[in-house]
Amino acid sequence: MAEVALHLDALSAPELIATGARLLAGLEGNPHFPKPEPPLDELWQKLMALEEANLRYRKERLRLNDLKTARDAAMRAVRVAMESEADYVQEASGGEAKKIVSANLTVERTWSFWPFAALGQVIELSASSGEQPGEVDLAWDPVRGADGYEVECTDDIGAQGPWVQCAVASESRVTVKNLLPHRRYWFRVRAIGEKGEGGWSDAVTKYTR
Repeated sequence: MAEVALHLDALSAPELIATGARLLAGLEGNPHFPKPEPPLDELWQKLMALEEANLRYRKERLRLNDLKTARDAAMRAVRVAMESEADYVQEASGGEAKKIVSANLTVERTWSFWPFAALGQVIELSASSGEQPGEVDLAWDPVRGADGYEVECTDDIGAQGPWVQCAVASESRVTVKNLLPHRRYWFRVRAIGEKGEGGWSDAVTKYTR
């Protein structure tokens, strides 16, 4: 006995419309199938609704493509501008890491095989509420030989990460901004300098207000 094969799930919207139209034409006036269920008018209305919805989708997709193109162009422009600013900072700083960090930029890693040149671990990290909602003030003991500090944060329970950079500092204190209010965050800090990075501090936690 033969069975109907449709495989509709594999069809795109235009293919589904075309298949439905063929079925509609095959059933209309066919003496073998005098009372189609659902009625052919109902199938036709659903096909017209799908065609209209697909047309709206295609128009919206073209609009989104235009928006994506505009966004990508804006991103490229920002990258070029930031790279130019970074080139200026590099030249004006004379390559001094502390000056680079003061511009909220990080320095490239350099490696030293002399173990006594390694930076120490940040200790005595503390966190307190900032002046504005979504701000947290951090402070810690300065590390000898550090040109600056990198701050990472996470809102993962248990401070397992992922950790993301949320600030850089040229001194042993910083205000982390643009955090979500009424949320618990964990923070850690490490020293950075021309000879690499020190170890991460123990994490501290604070609720934003």
